Amino acid sequence: MKSKNKKIGLLMLACSLAFVSACNSNSDNKGSSGSPSADNSSTAQPSSSASEAAETFDPFGKYADPITMTIGKGVPADDKTLPEGDTVDNNQFTRYFEEKLNLKFKAAWVAALGDAYDQKMALSISSDDLPDAMVVSERELKTMVKAGQLEDLSTVYEQYASPELKKAYEATNGKAFDTATFDGKLMALPNLNVDEDPIRLLWIRQDWLDKLGLKPPQTVDELAAIAKAFIEKDPDGNGKPDTFGLLGDSDNTFGPIYSAYQAYPGMWMKDAEGKVIYGTTAPQMKEALAKLRDMYAQGLLDKEYAIRKDTWELINGGRAGMFLFAGWSSGWALYDSFKNNPKSVWKAYALPLDGSGQYNATQGPVSSQYFVVKKGYAHPEALVKYLNLYSNVENDAEAMAKLINGVNAAYFPLRATFVEPHIVTNRLQAVQQALDGKIQPDQLRLDQKDVYDKVVANNADPGKDPGSWMYSTSYMVGGGALQSPMNKVSGVFYSQTKSMELKWPALKKMEVEMITQIIMGRKPLDSFDTFVADWKKSGGDQIIQEIEEQLKK
Repeated sequence: MKSKNKKIGLLMLACSLAFVSACNSNSDNKGSSGSPSADNSSTAQPSSSASEAAETFDPFGKYADPITMTIGKGVPADDKTLPEGDTVDNNQFTRYFEEKLNLKFKAAWVAALGDAYDQKMALSISSDDLPDAMVVSERELKTMVKAGQLEDLSTVYEQYASPELKKAYEATNGKAFDTATFDGKLMALPNLNVDEDPIRLLWIRQDWLDKLGLKPPQTVDELAAIAKAFIEKDPDGNGKPDTFGLLGDSDNTFGPIYSAYQAYPGMWMKDAEGKVIYGTTAPQMKEALAKLRDMYAQGLLDKEYAIRKDTWELINGGRAGMFLFAGWSSGWALYDSFKNNPKSVWKAYALPLDGSGQYNATQGPVSSQYFVVKKGYAHPEALVKYLNLYSNVENDAEAMAKLINGVNAAYFPLRATFVEPHIVTNRLQAVQQALDGKIQPDQLRLDQKDVYDKVVANNADPGKDPGSWMYSTSYMVGGGALQSPMNKVSGVFYSQTKSMELKWPALKKMEVEMITQIIMGRKPLDSFDTFVADWKKSGGDQIIQEIEEQLKK
């Protein structure tokens, strides 16, 4: 199951990045910015005040003379995609920015992504031996700000950020800059994640619902009733008791059921008094576990969900009626189900609802990585110019495909996800307008037109082309469910504290075991209270205290 979930994750990333929204052609601007000639060295002295006054601040202006930016670079350990003769310093990505901006990159150090990279980054920060620019985590950002190692980017952002870049940040309603701003100063440029990717949905066999005369479940109790019907009333019509109600996976990702009880496991939240709590330890979690435990005891959940290696085998084999562990992009993984049985119809819903009738959708962080510049670097605006171009390429399917050309995108000099936060629903709405005849297809952006063409092709001959079926199902069905009314719930902390490094693995293991054992009836429901007490004593309270301190920055 976990391997299949990873596959979905990669597909979600692909559909979020490979065909993201095309931006204006400003990225092709090769004109001079009118800025003073830059020294070839990354340690060149800043421009004089008189020169600064004459600056035209062209977001895509090419430097009159080349400048160099040193970077700390992580590379995939076993990647073989870089063409022979190319290096981390000199490849199609670095040459692109050199051509457009006259900006050269030189790796101060290179390490394999993973532990080696993390250790190299930590050493670089602790020894104050920094390259000119890096991509860092939130925790690293806070450490560097506290040590006075970073350049304030407030002014150069306002001067050099392109309209497209500013629009992308503004779409987060200030959330992206919240974690990058210290004492009113913008100390980093955050990346942007797709905020719709983490939202879990209820996927259900609509043809089974229709056959049994049932409607989509509005509540958890109705969901349980449907699971029972799917098991007992032979929805596949083969005369055998071989169908399942609600599936699960070994990660216990029953998200929409948890949130129907306003329980948010794995998330750092604030309670009614404004104090930080860990969602898994909240009282609402016990209520949700009680319901899941009852459903498991009745046989409404897959009895082997915690140990089943491939849950998708049940889905694609036509034996499963409902699942909750994947989001809007599940269409990419459901094609085998359709291929094996063209009469199967999967629908996605923002269900079940909580007691007040709303759907609570949990989200991840708007930003999780940060582009930073070393304090004293002569050309901090170069990072802004880089990101102007980089974000345009990230959001332009044709440009991205042409530039990548089979090479791992990790070789971009400074690499982090940077996409339109509401890319899925924004794209879907545009495609729907074209389908409804409200706009002409040629008015769509490239990425939108690509989805439109696939939807039209699949509508003409459903399933003939697997790719078109997958796109159509993911966007029109999965993406359509994201347009439902929902209460989007975000955590208050997504970073890491000092105590987490040592204590979190054991705490997480304790958490997973508690959830599984309670749901499967191996321990009494009240063992939840014991877990909460043990969790707090084993480092949870200390971590909460550290989070509280970090949130006061």
